[in-house]
Parts: sequence; C-alpha cells; structure tokens
Amino acid sequence: MASGGKTTPLANVDSKGRIMLPIGIRYQLDLNAGDQLAIDDLGDGTIIIKKVYTRAIFDSLLNGDDVS
Repeated sequence: MASGGKTTPLANVDSKGRIMLPIGIRYQLDLNAGDQLAIDDLGDGTIIIKKVYTRAIFDSLLNGDDVS
C-alpha cells in the first residue's frame, strides 16, 4: 500500500496471533516490551491500535476524571 508516495510498512501475524510492529513505528511511538495497546475494530477491515499511557489514566482516576 502507498499513501502520498510513501510505502506503508507491513506486519505479520504469527501462529499465536501476535503482531510484530515495524521497528520504525515502535521507535516513533516509544513502544517497549510490556506496554499496553488499545485496539479498536472499525468493522470495515480497519483496526486502530493506540498506545495506552497508563500513568495518564491513573492520574485521571485519582483526579476523579471520566476515563471511559
């Protein structure tokens, strides 16, 4: 796939269902072993993966903010 003249990196799913993200994306998002990712299925074959900043969620809970 290409977008704006840029090649979209591909990831493979292994036999256990794990996805190995390309190294450039891991560096860009500062993803490390043990980090949590939120996954949203849009229902049209598109999924969105977002890094979960657990410290921010914890702080919001302490402050009584709505984190839903």
